[in-house]
Amino acid sequence: MAEMDYETLLPDLRYCLREPDDTQSCACGAFTESELLSLLEKHGGDVRAAAYEGLLRKAEDDSFRLPDGLELPDGRAYWLRLARYYRPCAARHMPRADEVWDDDNE
Repeated sequence: MAEMDYETLLPDLRYCLREPDDTQSCACGAFTESELLSLLEKHGGDVRAAAYEGLLRKAEDDSFRLPDGLELPDGRAYWLRLARYYRPCAARHMPRADEVWDDDNE
């Protein structure tokens, strides 16, 4: 089996993660290209699964309070809302109710 070229999937993953691409002038995203490739490799090229994990990583609490009392909120809710879209279905491995179980045939 040929090895998958994960670099061709990078634009799709960048889009899902709201990451800038290299052609933009301010390429100041949360992930480096090697980190994005690592996510794709870890999930076997599944862009949605890689996006889900990446969005969960982006959802860390980044709020802070300045000495003068000004408080800047975090973007956690935004990233978690996006992650929900890419979350895998927990029930996808469950058999259908009308399927016959192997044990029933004995």
